[in-house]
Amino acid sequence: MPLWLRITLLSIVGFSLGFAGINAFLNGNENNLEQAQANDKPVDVDWATLRELDLSTGKAPQSLKKLDGQKVRIPGFIVPLEDNQDSVSEFLLVPSPTACIHTPPPPANQMVHVRMAGGRKATRSFGPIWAKGRLRITDVDGPYGKSSFEMSGELTEPYQ
Repeated sequence: MPLWLRITLLSIVGFSLGFAGINAFLNGNENNLEQAQANDKPVDVDWATLRELDLSTGKAPQSLKKLDGQKVRIPGFIVPLEDNQDSVSEFLLVPSPTACIHTPPPPANQMVHVRMAGGRKATRSFGPIWAKGRLRITDVDGPYGKSSFEMSGELTEPYQ
């Protein structure tokens, strides 16, 4: 089987599995913020919550403001910002595997600019992942577009 066909098939399977898993997450699997803070666990955040940031005014509802500076866990896909093939220390976290910086990028409130903290690296993955770290609501202008969120990444792991 030609390489291009294998890559295409893997992409389709990864997209289907990832999209189904993230859809399941988006439809009702949230932690209580206070309970998570009390246990020093990350708060599960979905893309619908991040989308509440108004792009025209830059204003966030109170529910989103409460997450600023908190440990969070967000499901998504890695868009690497480095050429290393095995691991990266900086990447964009996006909600779908088809989001790309070469086609019109997702809106700023649908991208999280992740910089891994303390010399940590994220293993590159074509499938969905969980990114854990401290979330900041802040505009990040980069060569690949604007993001409304920044994360000091602590850990990435496969989405399950």
